Amino acid sequence: MKRSLPLSGEEQCPYPGPYVLRHLQRLTRSFVHEGQRISYIHVYACPVGPGREPPLAFITAQDSGYEGIACVDDAARAAILALCVYEDTGSAAALRLARDWLAFVTYMQEPDGRFANFIADEAGTKNQHGPTSYAGGHWWNARALWALATAWRVTGDEGYVRHFRRGRLTPTRDMKVKGLQALALMELYQCRPDDALRRRICALCDAIVASGPAYFRDRIGQAEVALWGYHQLLAVARAAHLFSRLDYVAACASTVRNLVEPVVDNGFYYMYPRRRDPQCAYCVSTLVVGLEELYRLTPLPSYRDLALACTAWLDGNNPAGVALYDAGTGRCADGVTAGQPSPHCGAESAIEAGFMELARRHLQGRGRVPEASMSSQLAR
Repeated sequence: MKRSLPLSGEEQCPYPGPYVLRHLQRLTRSFVHEGQRISYIHVYACPVGPGREPPLAFITAQDSGYEGIACVDDAARAAILALCVYEDTGSAAALRLARDWLAFVTYMQEPDGRFANFIADEAGTKNQHGPTSYAGGHWWNARALWALATAWRVTGDEGYVRHFRRGRLTPTRDMKVKGLQALALMELYQCRPDDALRRRICALCDAIVASGPAYFRDRIGQAEVALWGYHQLLAVARAAHLFSRLDYVAACASTVRNLVEPVVDNGFYYMYPRRRDPQCAYCVSTLVVGLEELYRLTPLPSYRDLALACTAWLDGNNPAGVALYDAGTGRCADGVTAGQPSPHCGAESAIEAGFMELARRHLQGRGRVPEASMSSQLAR
């Protein structure tokens, strides 16, 4: 693995921000393109030294051959997280971070509207030919468009919706990606509802519901479900909320009984029902936000309790039996394998743990917090 030299804490944290975003700030660097500063988030990092916020060594992603140092997959999700923080707290720092990371997302959009995923180096050179970075990949295209639609809803900036409309959501058999696409379109619908858009969203959710029986699948006819990125539950629950669809509520309830409850009761999974390792925050976070949405919709205390049991994965309710997340710094270990926590602390784990922490605050009744009351959790 390629590592950069560790940098000082002051260099790693260019300006203070809310707690769940602190580690992502420390992973953020920038380059200049056509006179505009573009901020990106390093994919992987490893602490170098002791303490809660030691210097970091950055690690190049090469899980599928050479990938690069930063990607749309992370920047788009981080922007959504920052926008959620902004909605909860009114934090100007969170909004500034969201805009910075969205600039990277739009930088990666090609003239035909599709998105590449990775940059190969600190100069911002796009990786256009890797298996995880070609223009138009389903995952990063859907995440980019979800982030842009969310940004339009939250900020009202028409520039974001113009970038969205240049893009495209391409057909796929992957129910996870259908969930992401539905979530992106629902952000648009909340701004400008129309029947054609509603039908398009419901067609995606209908396909997810029909992928059963008993619970939402990843693909039709495939009983095994990868918990990593299980966006189906949130998508159908949100559509149930938005469109008052009782059939969607029933389908979500069945998924909770037949998938989510066994997953939690048996100590979480990477691939249900046969493979527990490796587990990471993204194997749990989508369950949390889906259950939170269901609790807002019903609200059944069992959904709240189950969601909070999932958030406890961060605190030691995991195969390693140790806390993986520091809520004061926003740093999360990259997962657990064979009962051992990862020494690395990259972007995805911080992002997904951040979504879990926000959900936990909402479920525990701590909801919106004025930015001034968060001063003790800003940069120290």
